Amino acid sequence: MSSKYAQVLVDINKLGTKTFSYLIPENLKDEIKIGCAVSIPFGRRKEPLVAYVVGFSDYLEEGIKAKEIIEILDKTPLFSMEYLNLLEWVSNYYFCDIQTVLNTALPQKFFEKNVKKYRKPKIKSKIYDVEKIVDDKKLTQNQEKIYNEIKRINAQTSLLYGITGSGKTEIYFKLIEDTIKEGKNVIFLAPEIALVSQLTMRTMEHFGSDCVAIWHSSITEAEKYETWKKLRNNEIKILFGARSAVFAPIKDLGLIIIDEEHDSSYKQTMPNPRYNAKDVAKKLCELYGAKLILGSATPSIESYYEAINTNSLFKLKERYNSAKLPKVVLIDMKTERFERNYTLFSRTLQKNVKETIEKGHQVIFLINRRGFASYTQCMECGEVLECKKCAIPLIYHSQTNSYKCHYCNFELKEPKCEKCGSDIFEHFGMGSQKVELVAKEIFKDYRIERLDSDSLSKKNEHIEILKRFQNGEIDILIGTQMIAKGLDNKNVTLVGVINADLSFNLPDYRSSERGFSILTQVAGRSGRGDDEGKVIFQTYNSNNIYLQNAKEQNYEDFYENEIELRQMLDYPPFSKMIRIILSSKNEYRAEKSALEIELALSDYIKKLSLDETLLVLGPSPCVINKIKDEYRFNIIVKNKLSLNGHRTILRFLKSIKLPSDIKMVVDIDPSDIL
Repeated sequence: MSSKYAQVLVDINKLGTKTFSYLIPENLKDEIKIGCAVSIPFGRRKEPLVAYVVGFSDYLEEGIKAKEIIEILDKTPLFSMEYLNLLEWVSNYYFCDIQTVLNTALPQKFFEKNVKKYRKPKIKSKIYDVEKIVDDKKLTQNQEKIYNEIKRINAQTSLLYGITGSGKTEIYFKLIEDTIKEGKNVIFLAPEIALVSQLTMRTMEHFGSDCVAIWHSSITEAEKYETWKKLRNNEIKILFGARSAVFAPIKDLGLIIIDEEHDSSYKQTMPNPRYNAKDVAKKLCELYGAKLILGSATPSIESYYEAINTNSLFKLKERYNSAKLPKVVLIDMKTERFERNYTLFSRTLQKNVKETIEKGHQVIFLINRRGFASYTQCMECGEVLECKKCAIPLIYHSQTNSYKCHYCNFELKEPKCEKCGSDIFEHFGMGSQKVELVAKEIFKDYRIERLDSDSLSKKNEHIEILKRFQNGEIDILIGTQMIAKGLDNKNVTLVGVINADLSFNLPDYRSSERGFSILTQVAGRSGRGDDEGKVIFQTYNSNNIYLQNAKEQNYEDFYENEIELRQMLDYPPFSKMIRIILSSKNEYRAEKSALEIELALSDYIKKLSLDETLLVLGPSPCVINKIKDEYRFNIIVKNKLSLNGHRTILRFLKSIKLPSDIKMVVDIDPSDIL
């Protein structure tokens, strides 16, 4: 190494993760490399710190005197130049500094004082307690045809659109098998931690557990660090995880599979970097020459549009072994109320639940809202109980007998009305806790459990609940969208959606896509075995065209309706969106800053003669106009100029100097505009 200085990344208390320049001693110049762990002096500290080499230079800014690196702790680099190129791309594309990206990507154990004394995790995850099963199951004729087509066209990105229960996972396994035989490795992403666990266990039954690992936010830093070391030593062939697993430095990458690719969980909404794992995966495949397979029964509009236009769309239109799709019935809850049934469950659903369980089969109830009720209202003056810091109703949670904000975690135990001082409140609407309570009253002879983020009090509890459900120890499983995807229990023959209208009612351009997707996905949990399934959607708006599409499980009709609307309004895929949020504790100051920035941005675009391809909307108050005591205003840019437009907008935003009381969030390709 001929360079004089090394840029090293170090984590400092109260300062966070930062890069600093250090002098490279002569005796280390031939050994030091990008990704090496080094020991460095820092400030007045007696103990040296662990840092990581991320770059080299021959010059320092004037007036800076660099200290010398003490020693190289590990000569084997922990990450490669390609990996740093990926992180740099994330930094540039998602408008945040490289230190923030590295902080997201690297386990914090990297910055412990002595890496060599690091201890292994005390307890091995129960997920790995799976024995390999000899499985002679071959691909069906349809699966074989799709598999061969994917191999033949050799596209970098392919979309596998397969209806629920069509056997996409079997095609994934065959592609994984091919990749491992070629001496390369695989990253397999799923949107929910519960789904990651299920897929991992199914994969270990197929490939064994020695070469498989997991990476997501619920594993400990110790487990993450242990996995990272195995990745570095090329001991892991298949890495499973949620979105953050896309940053794991797996060696010899040959294939990335993103299952349920439509899911908004692949987009990180906060904090920075606000990345989308699908786009990071595309860049990763580009850097490593790997293949990307996207799979879904309800692909995102953008992915489906791109696949059509690049001839990389592959369709599985029949269920595995020609099993029938479940019959879907719409129940109008207005009629139920007119006929004096005021419970959460229609008479049709109650009757079908009893018949299903008496036959020895199982039932799923979906209610896509956590908590007990949607809102709580004062019975004296009608005031709705709201979070003191956010402009949204508090949600009552029966387990803790408290009122919680799902945005800032504010919690209230014994509320009094802010307006009139009354303590007489009533709960309206419903969440998963209320559905569980009412279900246990109506179906008291049956075994009922709930699976949502509030019900998971200890690590791996979701695995235990799903195992009991798979083993037939639970008759009715109630849950949020966690249970809508990936569950493959062949004994489930009835699915009830308690309020099918919920997802369609949000003031966001993706609400119809989300609503259609979750209903189609949860319907697909029914009738996956030998017995025909049934699905009941309870609704107050049976004429909704997207609800009708979901009833027929007709993605192509849904796509045609939605793509026409998107084109008319210049929404993705016909533009790329950039959302700029200005916030302040002072509402007037936030609005004033948003107006000034919008005016300056519009002038900047006009001077470049780009006002027909870069469309600026706003500013306007965000739908949720206050979060954590800060008032929020939106500016939306619809970019029809692709990467050049992206660079133009970010160049302008980098030039802005904000007052100290104003915050700016830049969200590239936002998953919603709430």
